[in-house]
Amino acid sequence: MKVIETKFKGLKIIETDVFGDYRGWFTESYTKSKFKDNGIDIDFIQDNQSYSAQKGTLRGIHFQTNPKAQTKMIRCTRGAIIDTVVDLRKGSDTYKQWFSIELSAENKKQLLIPKGFGHAFLTITDDVEVQYKVDEYYSKENDRSIRFDDPEIGVEWGIDKLILSDKDLNAPSLKNSDVDFSIKVLVTGVNGQLGYDVVKRLNELGIENLGVDIDDFDITNKQQTEEFILNYKPDVVLHCAAYTAVDKAEDKKDKCYAINVDGTRNIAEACVKIDAKMVYISTDYVFDGEGKKPHLEDKDTNPVNYYGYSKEQGEEVVRELLDKYFIIRTSWVYGKNGNNFVKTMLKLAESREELNVINDQIGAPTYTPDLAVLICDMLQTTKYGTYHGVNEGYISWYDFAVEIFKRANIDMKVNPIPTSEYPTKAKRPLNSRLSKLKLDENGFNRLPKWEDALVRYFVELQE
Repeated sequence: MKVIETKFKGLKIIETDVFGDYRGWFTESYTKSKFKDNGIDIDFIQDNQSYSAQKGTLRGIHFQTNPKAQTKMIRCTRGAIIDTVVDLRKGSDTYKQWFSIELSAENKKQLLIPKGFGHAFLTITDDVEVQYKVDEYYSKENDRSIRFDDPEIGVEWGIDKLILSDKDLNAPSLKNSDVDFSIKVLVTGVNGQLGYDVVKRLNELGIENLGVDIDDFDITNKQQTEEFILNYKPDVVLHCAAYTAVDKAEDKKDKCYAINVDGTRNIAEACVKIDAKMVYISTDYVFDGEGKKPHLEDKDTNPVNYYGYSKEQGEEVVRELLDKYFIIRTSWVYGKNGNNFVKTMLKLAESREELNVINDQIGAPTYTPDLAVLICDMLQTTKYGTYHGVNEGYISWYDFAVEIFKRANIDMKVNPIPTSEYPTKAKRPLNSRLSKLKLDENGFNRLPKWEDALVRYFVELQE
């Protein structure tokens, strides 16, 4: 048998071997073991058959809502049809797009339609029989239809005069339907600043997700990681978890490497097994910090500390193992859920009247809710590659601190000092400016200006 993939995840065209002679022909339309060998391991529990007397009969667009959603395998055993499906999964990179194929008694092709799709077929001959398998029983309570001519979907049927049932003529539009399908997103590091806000954004979009952290499984444990991911079967793994103690990493290199490199490899290998996309969150620290121009996305990396090295190696693992990946480098992140520079400044103001803050490290403070919007927009596409996601504008830590106290109405004397007067275990890059050229080239919106983000952050802290 031959299985042909389409651009719609899970939607497959199946061509079984046909053996013929002067008497006629024979084919095994379904053999569970052969299908399983081809990655189709579905427990079909019911066979259905329909007959349509006239050419131009349209049945659909039909589906069953969760938890009674159905996987279908369609074939036409008499006459011919145009079989059409619509992706109804929120978050899918083919959401609201449709696909059509001719199925006929002559070509003997079958179409495997996963859960999350609406299905319809149009007869293009008289006397048509269609047979299909399903993996869930019919449920009147979950039976749904969407209008065949919904402009939001825009299926081109190719026939002006259609024969439809009253049910299909009176079906609601997609926007008025209670369709409840979505892709599944697994978010690691949910207890961190970015993971927290990504899950919040996914919930706002109505995209099914599961946020996990060390209590759920240890990413450095290959078996645990694989078992968890293969059991949940996400369409996307958004990998926010990381070892981020920059100075401690210089002394705890093994731990840092195990989390940032080995852990990333374990996740990437699991993604390969289930054909999932992966979003890997990286850092400006992969660059050496030389010069004053923004680092381009394809510039050679050259980290100056071990944390940066581990994140660089994590990037290489993702590129090595996956085709469907997004690497998003960011910098100077802050959000509501966790510790950050803004909270540190406000805390120090409770006991200090004067602070020294570095003024020769230049970068972009990045508000995690803004970054979460970009990430969630990106994972719904196939515009794979390496990007930079930071708020607009570049400043020093000193300038940022001054603005923080200004916004907080705190009278604090802030003294600018060079990095040389504030030694740390790990060397920091002086230039953390990141180019957003790839965002522009691929049609993604840049993040708002850092000043605007800071204002919104103070509002959030008071909620």
